[in-house]
Amino acid sequence: MFDAADEEVTRYRALSALAVVALLAGLLSPLAMFAAMFWLVPLAAVVLSGLALWRVATCSADLVGHRAAFVGLMLGAAFLVAAPVDDLVYRYCLRRQARQFAEIWIDAVRHGEVYKAHHLMIDPKRRQPLEDKLADFYLHNENSRRMLNGFVKEPAVRTLFALGTTAEIRFYDTAAEFHEEGYDFVQQTYAVTYPDERKRPKSFFINLLAQRSVDAGSGRAGWTLKRVDGGVQPPGW
Repeated sequence: MFDAADEEVTRYRALSALAVVALLAGLLSPLAMFAAMFWLVPLAAVVLSGLALWRVATCSADLVGHRAAFVGLMLGAAFLVAAPVDDLVYRYCLRRQARQFAEIWIDAVRHGEVYKAHHLMIDPKRRQPLEDKLADFYLHNENSRRMLNGFVKEPAVRTLFALGTTAEIRFYDTAAEFHEEGYDFVQQTYAVTYPDERKRPKSFFINLLAQRSVDAGSGRAGWTLKRVDGGVQPPGW
């Protein structure tokens, strides 16, 4: 009933199990966009797909699955590149925003704006607009006034207020960056240079720890300065 050509067409060829696994790994590769620990998934997809393609090519008479392995390879390769790039862009934007926020705080301190500087250390949800008369807010809020008194007594903060505009405060380095309990934290080091009694420049370093939070309702991100540390010695100094 069949000639030689028909016999080859109807010949059964098994589906490569390796190609199926590679395709599944490729379909799971989008997980890499959520956490660095899942970057192994697209890497596995690329490796398994390569092996599956080689296996199907060498055993073409007995196996099929080239298309499944190829799709797995494309998905794995795409997310193996996209996930690290997305992470790098996110970190860059995070550091840039933290630096911009820190410079607003530094500018307030250098110009003696005590209320504004302390207000930037309050949670954005409870923070008054910085353009408002913050003196009235602290006058009628005993708890905030007590926190303000503690703030101006901190050695590093008191020193910065005392130096005022005579000090030059420059960004030095990002000391740390981490994620904890749903918040992003960026700790940055700044060099403070000021003239001594003989007008000679002297310097010391401070660390500013900024916290980024996202409001669940509006989806808007806000920054808070959590801590100011003086007497910091950066690596290499």
